[in-house]
Amino acid sequence: MALFDFWHKKKETKEEELFPKIDLHAHILPDVDDGSRSEDMTLEMMEAALKAYVVHINATAHHRNSLSPGEETISEAFDKTKKLRNDNLLPLSLSCSMETEFYPEAEEFFKKCRVSLTGKAGKYALIEFTADVNRQSAIAAVFQLSLAGIRPVIVHPERFYFVQRHPEVAGEMQSRGALIMPNATSFMGHYGVDALETAEKIVQDGFADALSSDAHRPDYYEQYLLGCKQVAKKYGSHLLYELTWKTPCRILGYEPGSERDDFDPFEK
Repeated sequence: MALFDFWHKKKETKEEELFPKIDLHAHILPDVDDGSRSEDMTLEMMEAALKAYVVHINATAHHRNSLSPGEETISEAFDKTKKLRNDNLLPLSLSCSMETEFYPEAEEFFKKCRVSLTGKAGKYALIEFTADVNRQSAIAAVFQLSLAGIRPVIVHPERFYFVQRHPEVAGEMQSRGALIMPNATSFMGHYGVDALETAEKIVQDGFADALSSDAHRPDYYEQYLLGCKQVAKKYGSHLLYELTWKTPCRILGYEPGSERDDFDPFEK
């Protein structure tokens, strides 16, 4: 089955809903972190993603002090996820990487861990910050990684206190080489009013490069689609296309076209 065949059957659907979407940040791997708790939940999440017009998911695993599954664990979970997809004939392509909580030695970690980076080019890293990180240290982290040839993709920046206080810091990180990726769910108030207002400010000021779901359960995808619609309504369908397809394709290093277009970082 061609991946986009079923999109063209719903002519009455609004334009922004018809866009095929790439979700670069979703915790669908079964039982590796605080996302999917089982293979059944992983299957439910993939089915929910398809209903939200997602055609490719980058399955992310947390890497932080309190939650750091090893490469073997992640590889086994990714194999299970692909098998679930195949057994259920889901028209969804997959890739796999980590969401890394930044720390001073992260640069060396990225050089050694093959699943730590996103996409075929192997130069993008999904980065989150701890609560004690401030504006200056975040900019320094972006600069440090950029000098090492690693492009940070800052996930859910609207949830960081220092960005909520100074939304323009998203632009400062962007100007130093980072890509900025809010959660679409934030536009529906999923993380509270401060995160919603900050996400809107980031997009309005032109600092957003991509949108993701950061899905941890199936119900995130309903809020993800509603958030995407909100962005299209307020800022235009063309911008939504840039944030959910064009830039994510560039980060992945290819344009997903079928369920055979997986990118497996564990393949030799």
